[in-house]
Amino acid sequence: MEAEEVHRCVKCGLCLVTCPVYQELREESASPRAKVQLIKHYAARDLPTSPHLSELVSRCLMCGSCTANCPSGVRHDSLFRRMRSDLIDDYGENWKKKVLYHFLTHAAQLHWASKFAAFGRNVVLEKIAQEVKIGNIPLKRLPKFNQKPFRDQIADVIEPLGKPRGRVLYFTGCGTNYIYADVGRATVQVLQRMGYRVGIPKDQVCCGLPLFIQGSVSKTKENILKNIALFTRPDIDAVIVDCATCGSALRHEYPAVLADLQTDTREALELSRKVKDIGEFIFDNVEHLQPFLKATASPTIVTYHSPCHLRNAQGVKTHVEQLLEALPPVDYIRSVDFDSCCGGGGTFFYDHPNLSQRIVAKKIENAKATGARLLATGCPGCRVNLAGNLEETDAIEVVHPIQVVELGLKV
Repeated sequence: MEAEEVHRCVKCGLCLVTCPVYQELREESASPRAKVQLIKHYAARDLPTSPHLSELVSRCLMCGSCTANCPSGVRHDSLFRRMRSDLIDDYGENWKKKVLYHFLTHAAQLHWASKFAAFGRNVVLEKIAQEVKIGNIPLKRLPKFNQKPFRDQIADVIEPLGKPRGRVLYFTGCGTNYIYADVGRATVQVLQRMGYRVGIPKDQVCCGLPLFIQGSVSKTKENILKNIALFTRPDIDAVIVDCATCGSALRHEYPAVLADLQTDTREALELSRKVKDIGEFIFDNVEHLQPFLKATASPTIVTYHSPCHLRNAQGVKTHVEQLLEALPPVDYIRSVDFDSCCGGGGTFFYDHPNLSQRIVAKKIENAKATGARLLATGCPGCRVNLAGNLEETDAIEVVHPIQVVELGLKV
C-alpha cells in the first residue's frame, strides 16, 4: 500500500483524547497514532503481516474522530481502510462476513434473503434461542425485520401536500428498507408536509460502506456506480438520506473510494454536493415545517446521540440538536457524552463484543441520567447497538430524530 500520508503524523497524541477504543483500553497499541506507525513500517516492508497485526488494526471503530481532530491532516480513515484491504488480501475474510458482503452487493439476492431473515428472526427465533447473542446483543433485543421491504410498500414518487416547494430523491438505505420502515414513512410524511415531491428510485442498492470500511473495497464498485447513476440528477434540490452511514458513503467516501480504484470521480463529487441528512435538511428549511407543528402542555423529554458518520464524516454537528430544540412538543436535554461513539462501529460489536459493551454501557447510563423518555439517533447501526444493550426495565426508547419530528405534527 502507498503510505506517504503516514509521514504527516507527528505523534502529538491529540488523537488519543478522541479515540473511544484508546479511552477504554488505555493501551498505546490501541491508539490511532500507533496504527499509523504500524502502517508506516508495513508499507516500508520492515513489518510482516501477522494475525497479531490484523487484530491490532481491527481494534478500530472507524468513527473518524481521529481524522476530524488531527492538526496535521492525517486521513486515518483512508489509511486504515487501505490497510484492512491489504490484510484481507493476506488472510482472506471471515466466512460469515463474506456471506453478508455477498448479499449487500447482490441486490436481488438480498431482497429474497431479507424475506428468509424476517421469517427466521420474527417467527422462529422469537420463540426459541431467546438468550442467544450476536456479538454483545441478545437476540431478543435485536429489531424485527419489515414484513415487506419499505421500497415495496411505497410508490416511486410521492407528491407534496399543499404548495410545491421542490423535488428531492430519497436514498432509503438497507436499514430503513429492511428493518425500520417506520423511519421511511416518517421521512416521507414530513417531506410531503413541507411541500417536497419525493422520488424513491426502486433500483438503488446498498451504499457499500459496511464493506469498504472493513477493507473489501473492490467489491463495492458496482454498487457505488449504480447509486451514482441513479441519484446524480440536475433537476433535484437534494438527495435525502436518513442514515448517517449511508450519508457518509454518498457524501464523503464515494469520491475517495473511486480514487483508490482509479475510477473517474467527477459524478461522485457532483452527487456529494447534493446529499443531505434528513435532520440537516429539515433544519435548513424549518420555516416550511413550523406551520404544521403542534404545541403541547407536557413536552416529551428527548436526548440525542450524534452518530460519528454524521458528525465526523459529514460535518453535521449541531443541526439535529437545534431541530429538536425547535420542536414545541420536545424538551431537549443534552447528554454529557452526546457526541462520543456508541461502540457499534459496523461489525465492531460482533468482532469485539466485550469492548463494545463497555463503551455503549456508558452511553446508555448518561442518556438515562437526563431523564429522557426518547433517545434519538440518525444511524440504524447506532440504534441497533443502543437499543440492543438496554435492559427490559429501562424507561427509555431509541428512535430516529425524524420520528420525533413526526410526533410533533398536527393531525
